[in-house]
Amino acid sequence: MTSLILLVLTMLLIPLLANAVPALRISVRGILGAVALAFLVVGSGPSQLSAQETSISGLFFGDYYYVAGHHDAEVEDANGFWARRMYLTIDNRFNSEWDARIRFEAGTKGDFSTSATMEPFLKDLYVRWRRGNHRILIGLSSSPTWSLLEGQWGYRDVEKTPMDLFKLGSSRDFGIAFEGSLDEAQKFRYHVMFGNGSSTKTETNKGKKIMGSVEFRPTENLILQAGADSEDRAGDQDRQSFTGTAILNGERGRVGLMGARQVRKAPGEDDVNVDVFSVFGVLDATERVNVLARYDRMATPIPDGAGISYFRMDPTSEGGFFLFGVDVAMTDNVHLIPNIEVVSYDDDALDSDIFLKTTFSIRF
Repeated sequence: MTSLILLVLTMLLIPLLANAVPALRISVRGILGAVALAFLVVGSGPSQLSAQETSISGLFFGDYYYVAGHHDAEVEDANGFWARRMYLTIDNRFNSEWDARIRFEAGTKGDFSTSATMEPFLKDLYVRWRRGNHRILIGLSSSPTWSLLEGQWGYRDVEKTPMDLFKLGSSRDFGIAFEGSLDEAQKFRYHVMFGNGSSTKTETNKGKKIMGSVEFRPTENLILQAGADSEDRAGDQDRQSFTGTAILNGERGRVGLMGARQVRKAPGEDDVNVDVFSVFGVLDATERVNVLARYDRMATPIPDGAGISYFRMDPTSEGGFFLFGVDVAMTDNVHLIPNIEVVSYDDDALDSDIFLKTTFSIRF
């Protein structure tokens, strides 16, 4: 634990020194990487497992869809099959303290116009060191932005979580992450990441992104989380995001609440706030059937709404997003989920977006 504290202090001190001494700035990234790698190598200690363990898993989901109504006449009546995601994951545990993951992703474009074959890319690529209740990850890994909410929502195969859907961040970033719990009962948890801010793509600017979240689990059923991130973007178009989440799990299901604000800056212009609120519920109706419902309130227009894959929202109006579905487990690994998604705009001149879908999800 002492080594972990020293590492954190060292990594915080190096950027401060770099800002004070301009000659050091060009090598900050290399220094950070070297310090982290040296710590992991020296601090790993003796292995408790003599053999490596490797597992391969996969996930494939998509829909048959019909656009029953849409504010864009070109999209209305569109229908067909699409494969929204395919994951192929390789996990390898080197010993009791070290493991690594490689995950490939592929999917269709989802913009209602592009015709192209699916091309895989790296979704995860990291090595992880753990000791006690603490873990350090280096590489391309999950960001703290909405990882908790996505896991508790549990239906990424049906729809993304609000900040993901409305393009207010990224689920992945390349950098170094610290996560774990601050107590043995694991009631207080943290996840902090220092990354490029480029998601799964190559770094192209000098700015970086800092993300973090803290959780409090006062009981086995209740989870409270607060999160924030700050991104230094090119052209002084910085962004900061703030989120609050509450999840209540019960014997027959779960409910969740989430609120988020993103502040977008632009040179010579007033800040633009993007505000989103969400509530969801999942009911375990029977052993094989779950009922899911969700409502997202877009309290401000979504600036990137026109670029949302598989959806294409209007970027000029506030509105509400409603989802209702029934999850039928054909087997433990094969699910069919008929669902409907509706976007109703506050601007009466805009027709509602209505998507009728049958989602299929296969894990192996």
